[in-house]
Amino acid sequence: MGIINATKGSGRGDKGSAHEGSSRDAASDGLAEDRLFTADFLFATLTNFANAFGMQMLVATLPVYVIRMGGSQSEAGLVTGALAFTALLFRPLVGWLADAWRRLPLIRIGTSCYGLASGFYLLAGSIPVLLLGRFVNGFGLCCYTTASNAYVADIAPLRRRAEAVGLFAAAQALGLIVGPVFGFMLIGATGFRYLFYFSGGLAFTAFFISLFMRERQKLPKTEPRSWSWRTGIVAVDALPTAWMALCMGMGFGTISAFISIFGQSRGLQNPGFFFMAQAIALLISRTFAGRLADRYGRTVAIVPGILLMALALALLPLARGFFHFVISASLFGFGFGTAQPATMALLIDRVRPEQRGLATGTYFTGFDGGISIGAIVLGVAGQHLGFSAMWLLAAGCTFLGLAGLRSGRRRRYQSAKISSGETG
Repeated sequence: MGIINATKGSGRGDKGSAHEGSSRDAASDGLAEDRLFTADFLFATLTNFANAFGMQMLVATLPVYVIRMGGSQSEAGLVTGALAFTALLFRPLVGWLADAWRRLPLIRIGTSCYGLASGFYLLAGSIPVLLLGRFVNGFGLCCYTTASNAYVADIAPLRRRAEAVGLFAAAQALGLIVGPVFGFMLIGATGFRYLFYFSGGLAFTAFFISLFMRERQKLPKTEPRSWSWRTGIVAVDALPTAWMALCMGMGFGTISAFISIFGQSRGLQNPGFFFMAQAIALLISRTFAGRLADRYGRTVAIVPGILLMALALALLPLARGFFHFVISASLFGFGFGTAQPATMALLIDRVRPEQRGLATGTYFTGFDGGISIGAIVLGVAGQHLGFSAMWLLAAGCTFLGLAGLRSGRRRRYQSAKISSGETG
């Protein structure tokens, strides 16, 4: 009898151990699913930093290069806007390719084009040749940003999606911190030639790092739909967030094209410090804004972010020295760093996994369109009405981005249920 009872007790113990073991396994699986800092994520983030370092050096310095070549303010805006305009033209096709093909080939094509563009800048002796380099750079920008953001969405844990987007973008902010200041210092010491050598070297470094990334996209079981004008141009569910990106892009494009020229006219000797202050604020905000959007909802991050961006632009007409520019740059950086990752996370919330590439392309079509409008259209307005009117127009356009939160019916395609408080 004692043996029978002992055996029963042993059976219960085995079942209890098995139950505890399965609980531990489930907990381990849950931790694995929520793991963010994988090798693929780290390599993707390093690639983003190298690309951003080179790109931000050029964004800050090329308008000054155009003026030194004898170009006008509107030509400086045209050279800046040509980058985003070219990306805008190719976004629909590249977005479809990112879904139907793979992310990594497009990432590597993009980084290769960054390096090739630096070669064009090095050889440019006129504005048309410089524009040709911007077209090559714009195609690379289109391929890289569309595919890399879709790639991060593929590898990010569902419940840490906004945090992943924010940290990935923080690497870009680091490039913005060092790129413009280093670029102006390099120009002052050696001239533009070595600036273009250095930016090309950074593009090669980004390409090399990308070779260590593994493809994580899950292709659909069915044959991917062929590209068509009706189904391959935009993702309809992404249009409200693309509108927000368009409006943010107008503010971003105006600053990218004209803050260096405007800053030097108002006593800011090295405009790179504006970009540095902006990037430090970006980096700080992106360390917590993603988690804020994951926990309390996307709107909690988007609304104050867009308001801060508009305020920063509206304050620029009053800027008369280093301190004023730093305040405006910090506000703009905090605003953009808070709103942009949350809008990207909201975009991924609203679309099917098999449409992420097209949806990301749609989002950046809006952003590229906004940059083009800010650099070209508002640049022409600024040449006729003055810088002060231009900054106020940019502030108003950025503010209109809030309308995207009320547009369209929310549709979320997720593999796990998330409460409305988490997705906003």
